[in-house]
Amino acid sequence: MVCVFELLDREWRRLALDAGAARGLVEVCEAAGGAISLAGVERFVRAADAPAADRVLVALVARAVEGDGLAARVLLQLLLPGARRLARTWWALGDAEERASAAVAAVYDRIRHYPLARRPRRVATNILMDAASDLRRSVRSAPRWGGEVRARHEPAAPTPSHPALELADVLRDAVAGGVLDAGDAELIAASRIAGTSLAEIAARRGAKLRTLQWRRRRAEALLAGAGAGTAA
Repeated sequence: MVCVFELLDREWRRLALDAGAARGLVEVCEAAGGAISLAGVERFVRAADAPAADRVLVALVARAVEGDGLAARVLLQLLLPGARRLARTWWALGDAEERASAAVAAVYDRIRHYPLARRPRRVATNILMDAASDLRRSVRSAPRWGGEVRARHEPAAPTPSHPALELADVLRDAVAGGVLDAGDAELIAASRIAGTSLAEIAARRGAKLRTLQWRRRRAEALLAGAGAGTAA
């Protein structure tokens, strides 16, 4: 199966070198030592000390909370190592794929609703801690044995799903079953899970917006048809 982390990483490989995307985040690139690409922003943040990295993260989250999907997507990518750690930690949320989807959804939601005025520093730490708290609450809402949350080695019970988790599951199954190719799954993940608008994706890929609209409609129709076929 294709994990949501893999879908996001595949999309990032294109986005990281997209000149149009970098131009759309000029102040972020400037904060990242004058980076000329989003790949350069990532390299800067990974190598920088905490204050320098935080300046870039603040620039990103300030735009993300105002509805900038590209800024939110870049920040999500920068926080994926932390999201992976969360996915490895919260075994009671399900199997590896379910944990990955839950972690990404929690981190992305915290990015889009980050209280920057109240917490203007340590952005990465705060987002990941808040996401961990959300995942902890999800675990606590799951069925328990003897009043205790299931241990790391014990089988997990189903938990209430965030819509993004459900969509990630559907995309993984669709790719594994040959219903969708990986490119169409990436397009849906980028627009429906990561929140990037089709217009932004079209601009950075040099594609026509109508083409991407048609591709997504066709892919989602295939998903709906596959679901109907399964139900039948």
